[in-house]
Amino acid sequence: MFLSRAARTVMLDAAIAFAIRVLSAGLVFGLQVLLARLMPLEGYGGFVTLWTWLLAIGSFAALGFAESSVRFLPRYRARGREAQVRAYWRYGLRAVVLGSLALAVLALILAFVLGTRTEPGLIVLYVAIGLPFLAVEYYLEGVARSFGWFRLTTVPVYIVRPLLIGAICLAIHFSGVPLTLPVVGAAVVGSMALVSCGLAIVLALRMRGASAEQKPTSATGNLWLRASLPLLLVSGLEDLLAYCDVLILSLMLPGEDVGLYFAAARALALTNFVYYAMYLVSGRRFALDMADADKSRLQRSVREASRLTFWLTVVAVVVTLAAGPILLRAFGPEFVAAYPVMAILALGHIARAASGQAGELLVVAGRQRESIFIGLGVLALNVALTVAFVLAFGLFGAAIGTALALAGRSVALAFVVRRTTGISAVSLGLPSMKKPRG
Repeated sequence: MFLSRAARTVMLDAAIAFAIRVLSAGLVFGLQVLLARLMPLEGYGGFVTLWTWLLAIGSFAALGFAESSVRFLPRYRARGREAQVRAYWRYGLRAVVLGSLALAVLALILAFVLGTRTEPGLIVLYVAIGLPFLAVEYYLEGVARSFGWFRLTTVPVYIVRPLLIGAICLAIHFSGVPLTLPVVGAAVVGSMALVSCGLAIVLALRMRGASAEQKPTSATGNLWLRASLPLLLVSGLEDLLAYCDVLILSLMLPGEDVGLYFAAARALALTNFVYYAMYLVSGRRFALDMADADKSRLQRSVREASRLTFWLTVVAVVVTLAAGPILLRAFGPEFVAAYPVMAILALGHIARAASGQAGELLVVAGRQRESIFIGLGVLALNVALTVAFVLAFGLFGAAIGTALALAGRSVALAFVVRRTTGISAVSLGLPSMKKPRG
């Protein structure tokens, strides 16, 4: 009995990415526990709000180039167009830097309008400072992912960065300085700056071998920009959906409740990393299948990605829920009360995994408009459900609304992918164990 060749390739790449992310999960979880222990609960709630807003809007500042790189670069390299690879790399980097700086200036103005002595104004100030670094980081991750450099997409951001933040915060704590929101915010933004600059240097060195003789024409640049800007909304809406519940809670409930909810979501990081590991490798696989114009192979790749995403997520959910009380107690005894929130969110993660990597297929296929409509619809549904359920059930309502919205997302993605590409994205059977013919 054998896995199909496509399944073996995807599984091996995903296993490497997942192993790295499991290691990083421990580090990120440890960082959150550390800060929850060292900061007062309301201060930790402020940090959660800052962290969530940064991650939720950071991908907007990348202008969609992180996603369009997965669409263009694998095809250019497969067809030997190295000059186009180099040209895209430079064009995208300039566009992301300029666009993110413009957004940062707008955020700075808002921060001073709110007043930097208030918590909302302070949070917006740190978002403004960190936004350009986070945008460059998103773009560089996309470029590395398009070439299959999976360690570069994970190690700097998910291993080096939490280690830096944790080391800085520990050093500050032992020096006798209280870990307040301004202090931790500075540590987070400073770590982001170091990681994004270091990653840019590494990628620039790797890209030196690509031809630099051909410069992009205005028509080529316009093509890249037109393809990328719609993806700005696609990626941004995905991130807003991922953090919508925490953002709404930060506006409706006290910081203590936000901290409890965030701890439950963090404890489910293992299931998120399963989904991310498959997302990391699937887009490039889909792009290469499309470059070869082999629809049957594309269908096999999508089916195997869906099966692996779903069943690995189910396993991760079972394991995580079994260890849930222990994981939550690590934050502090009061966080164990968030276990029902964790269980409800886990059901939402399974519902999301049912559609596999359908969202990434739409991006690679150039179906940006459909992706945007789905993103807007699901986000609106999530906001409406979360607000209604929070008013009715408080903390648990946010989890119910999010789980239902994720289920709706899977249904919408599967329907649209089938209708626009003729590809079936849902496949809940076990991964194929038959050796392919030929």
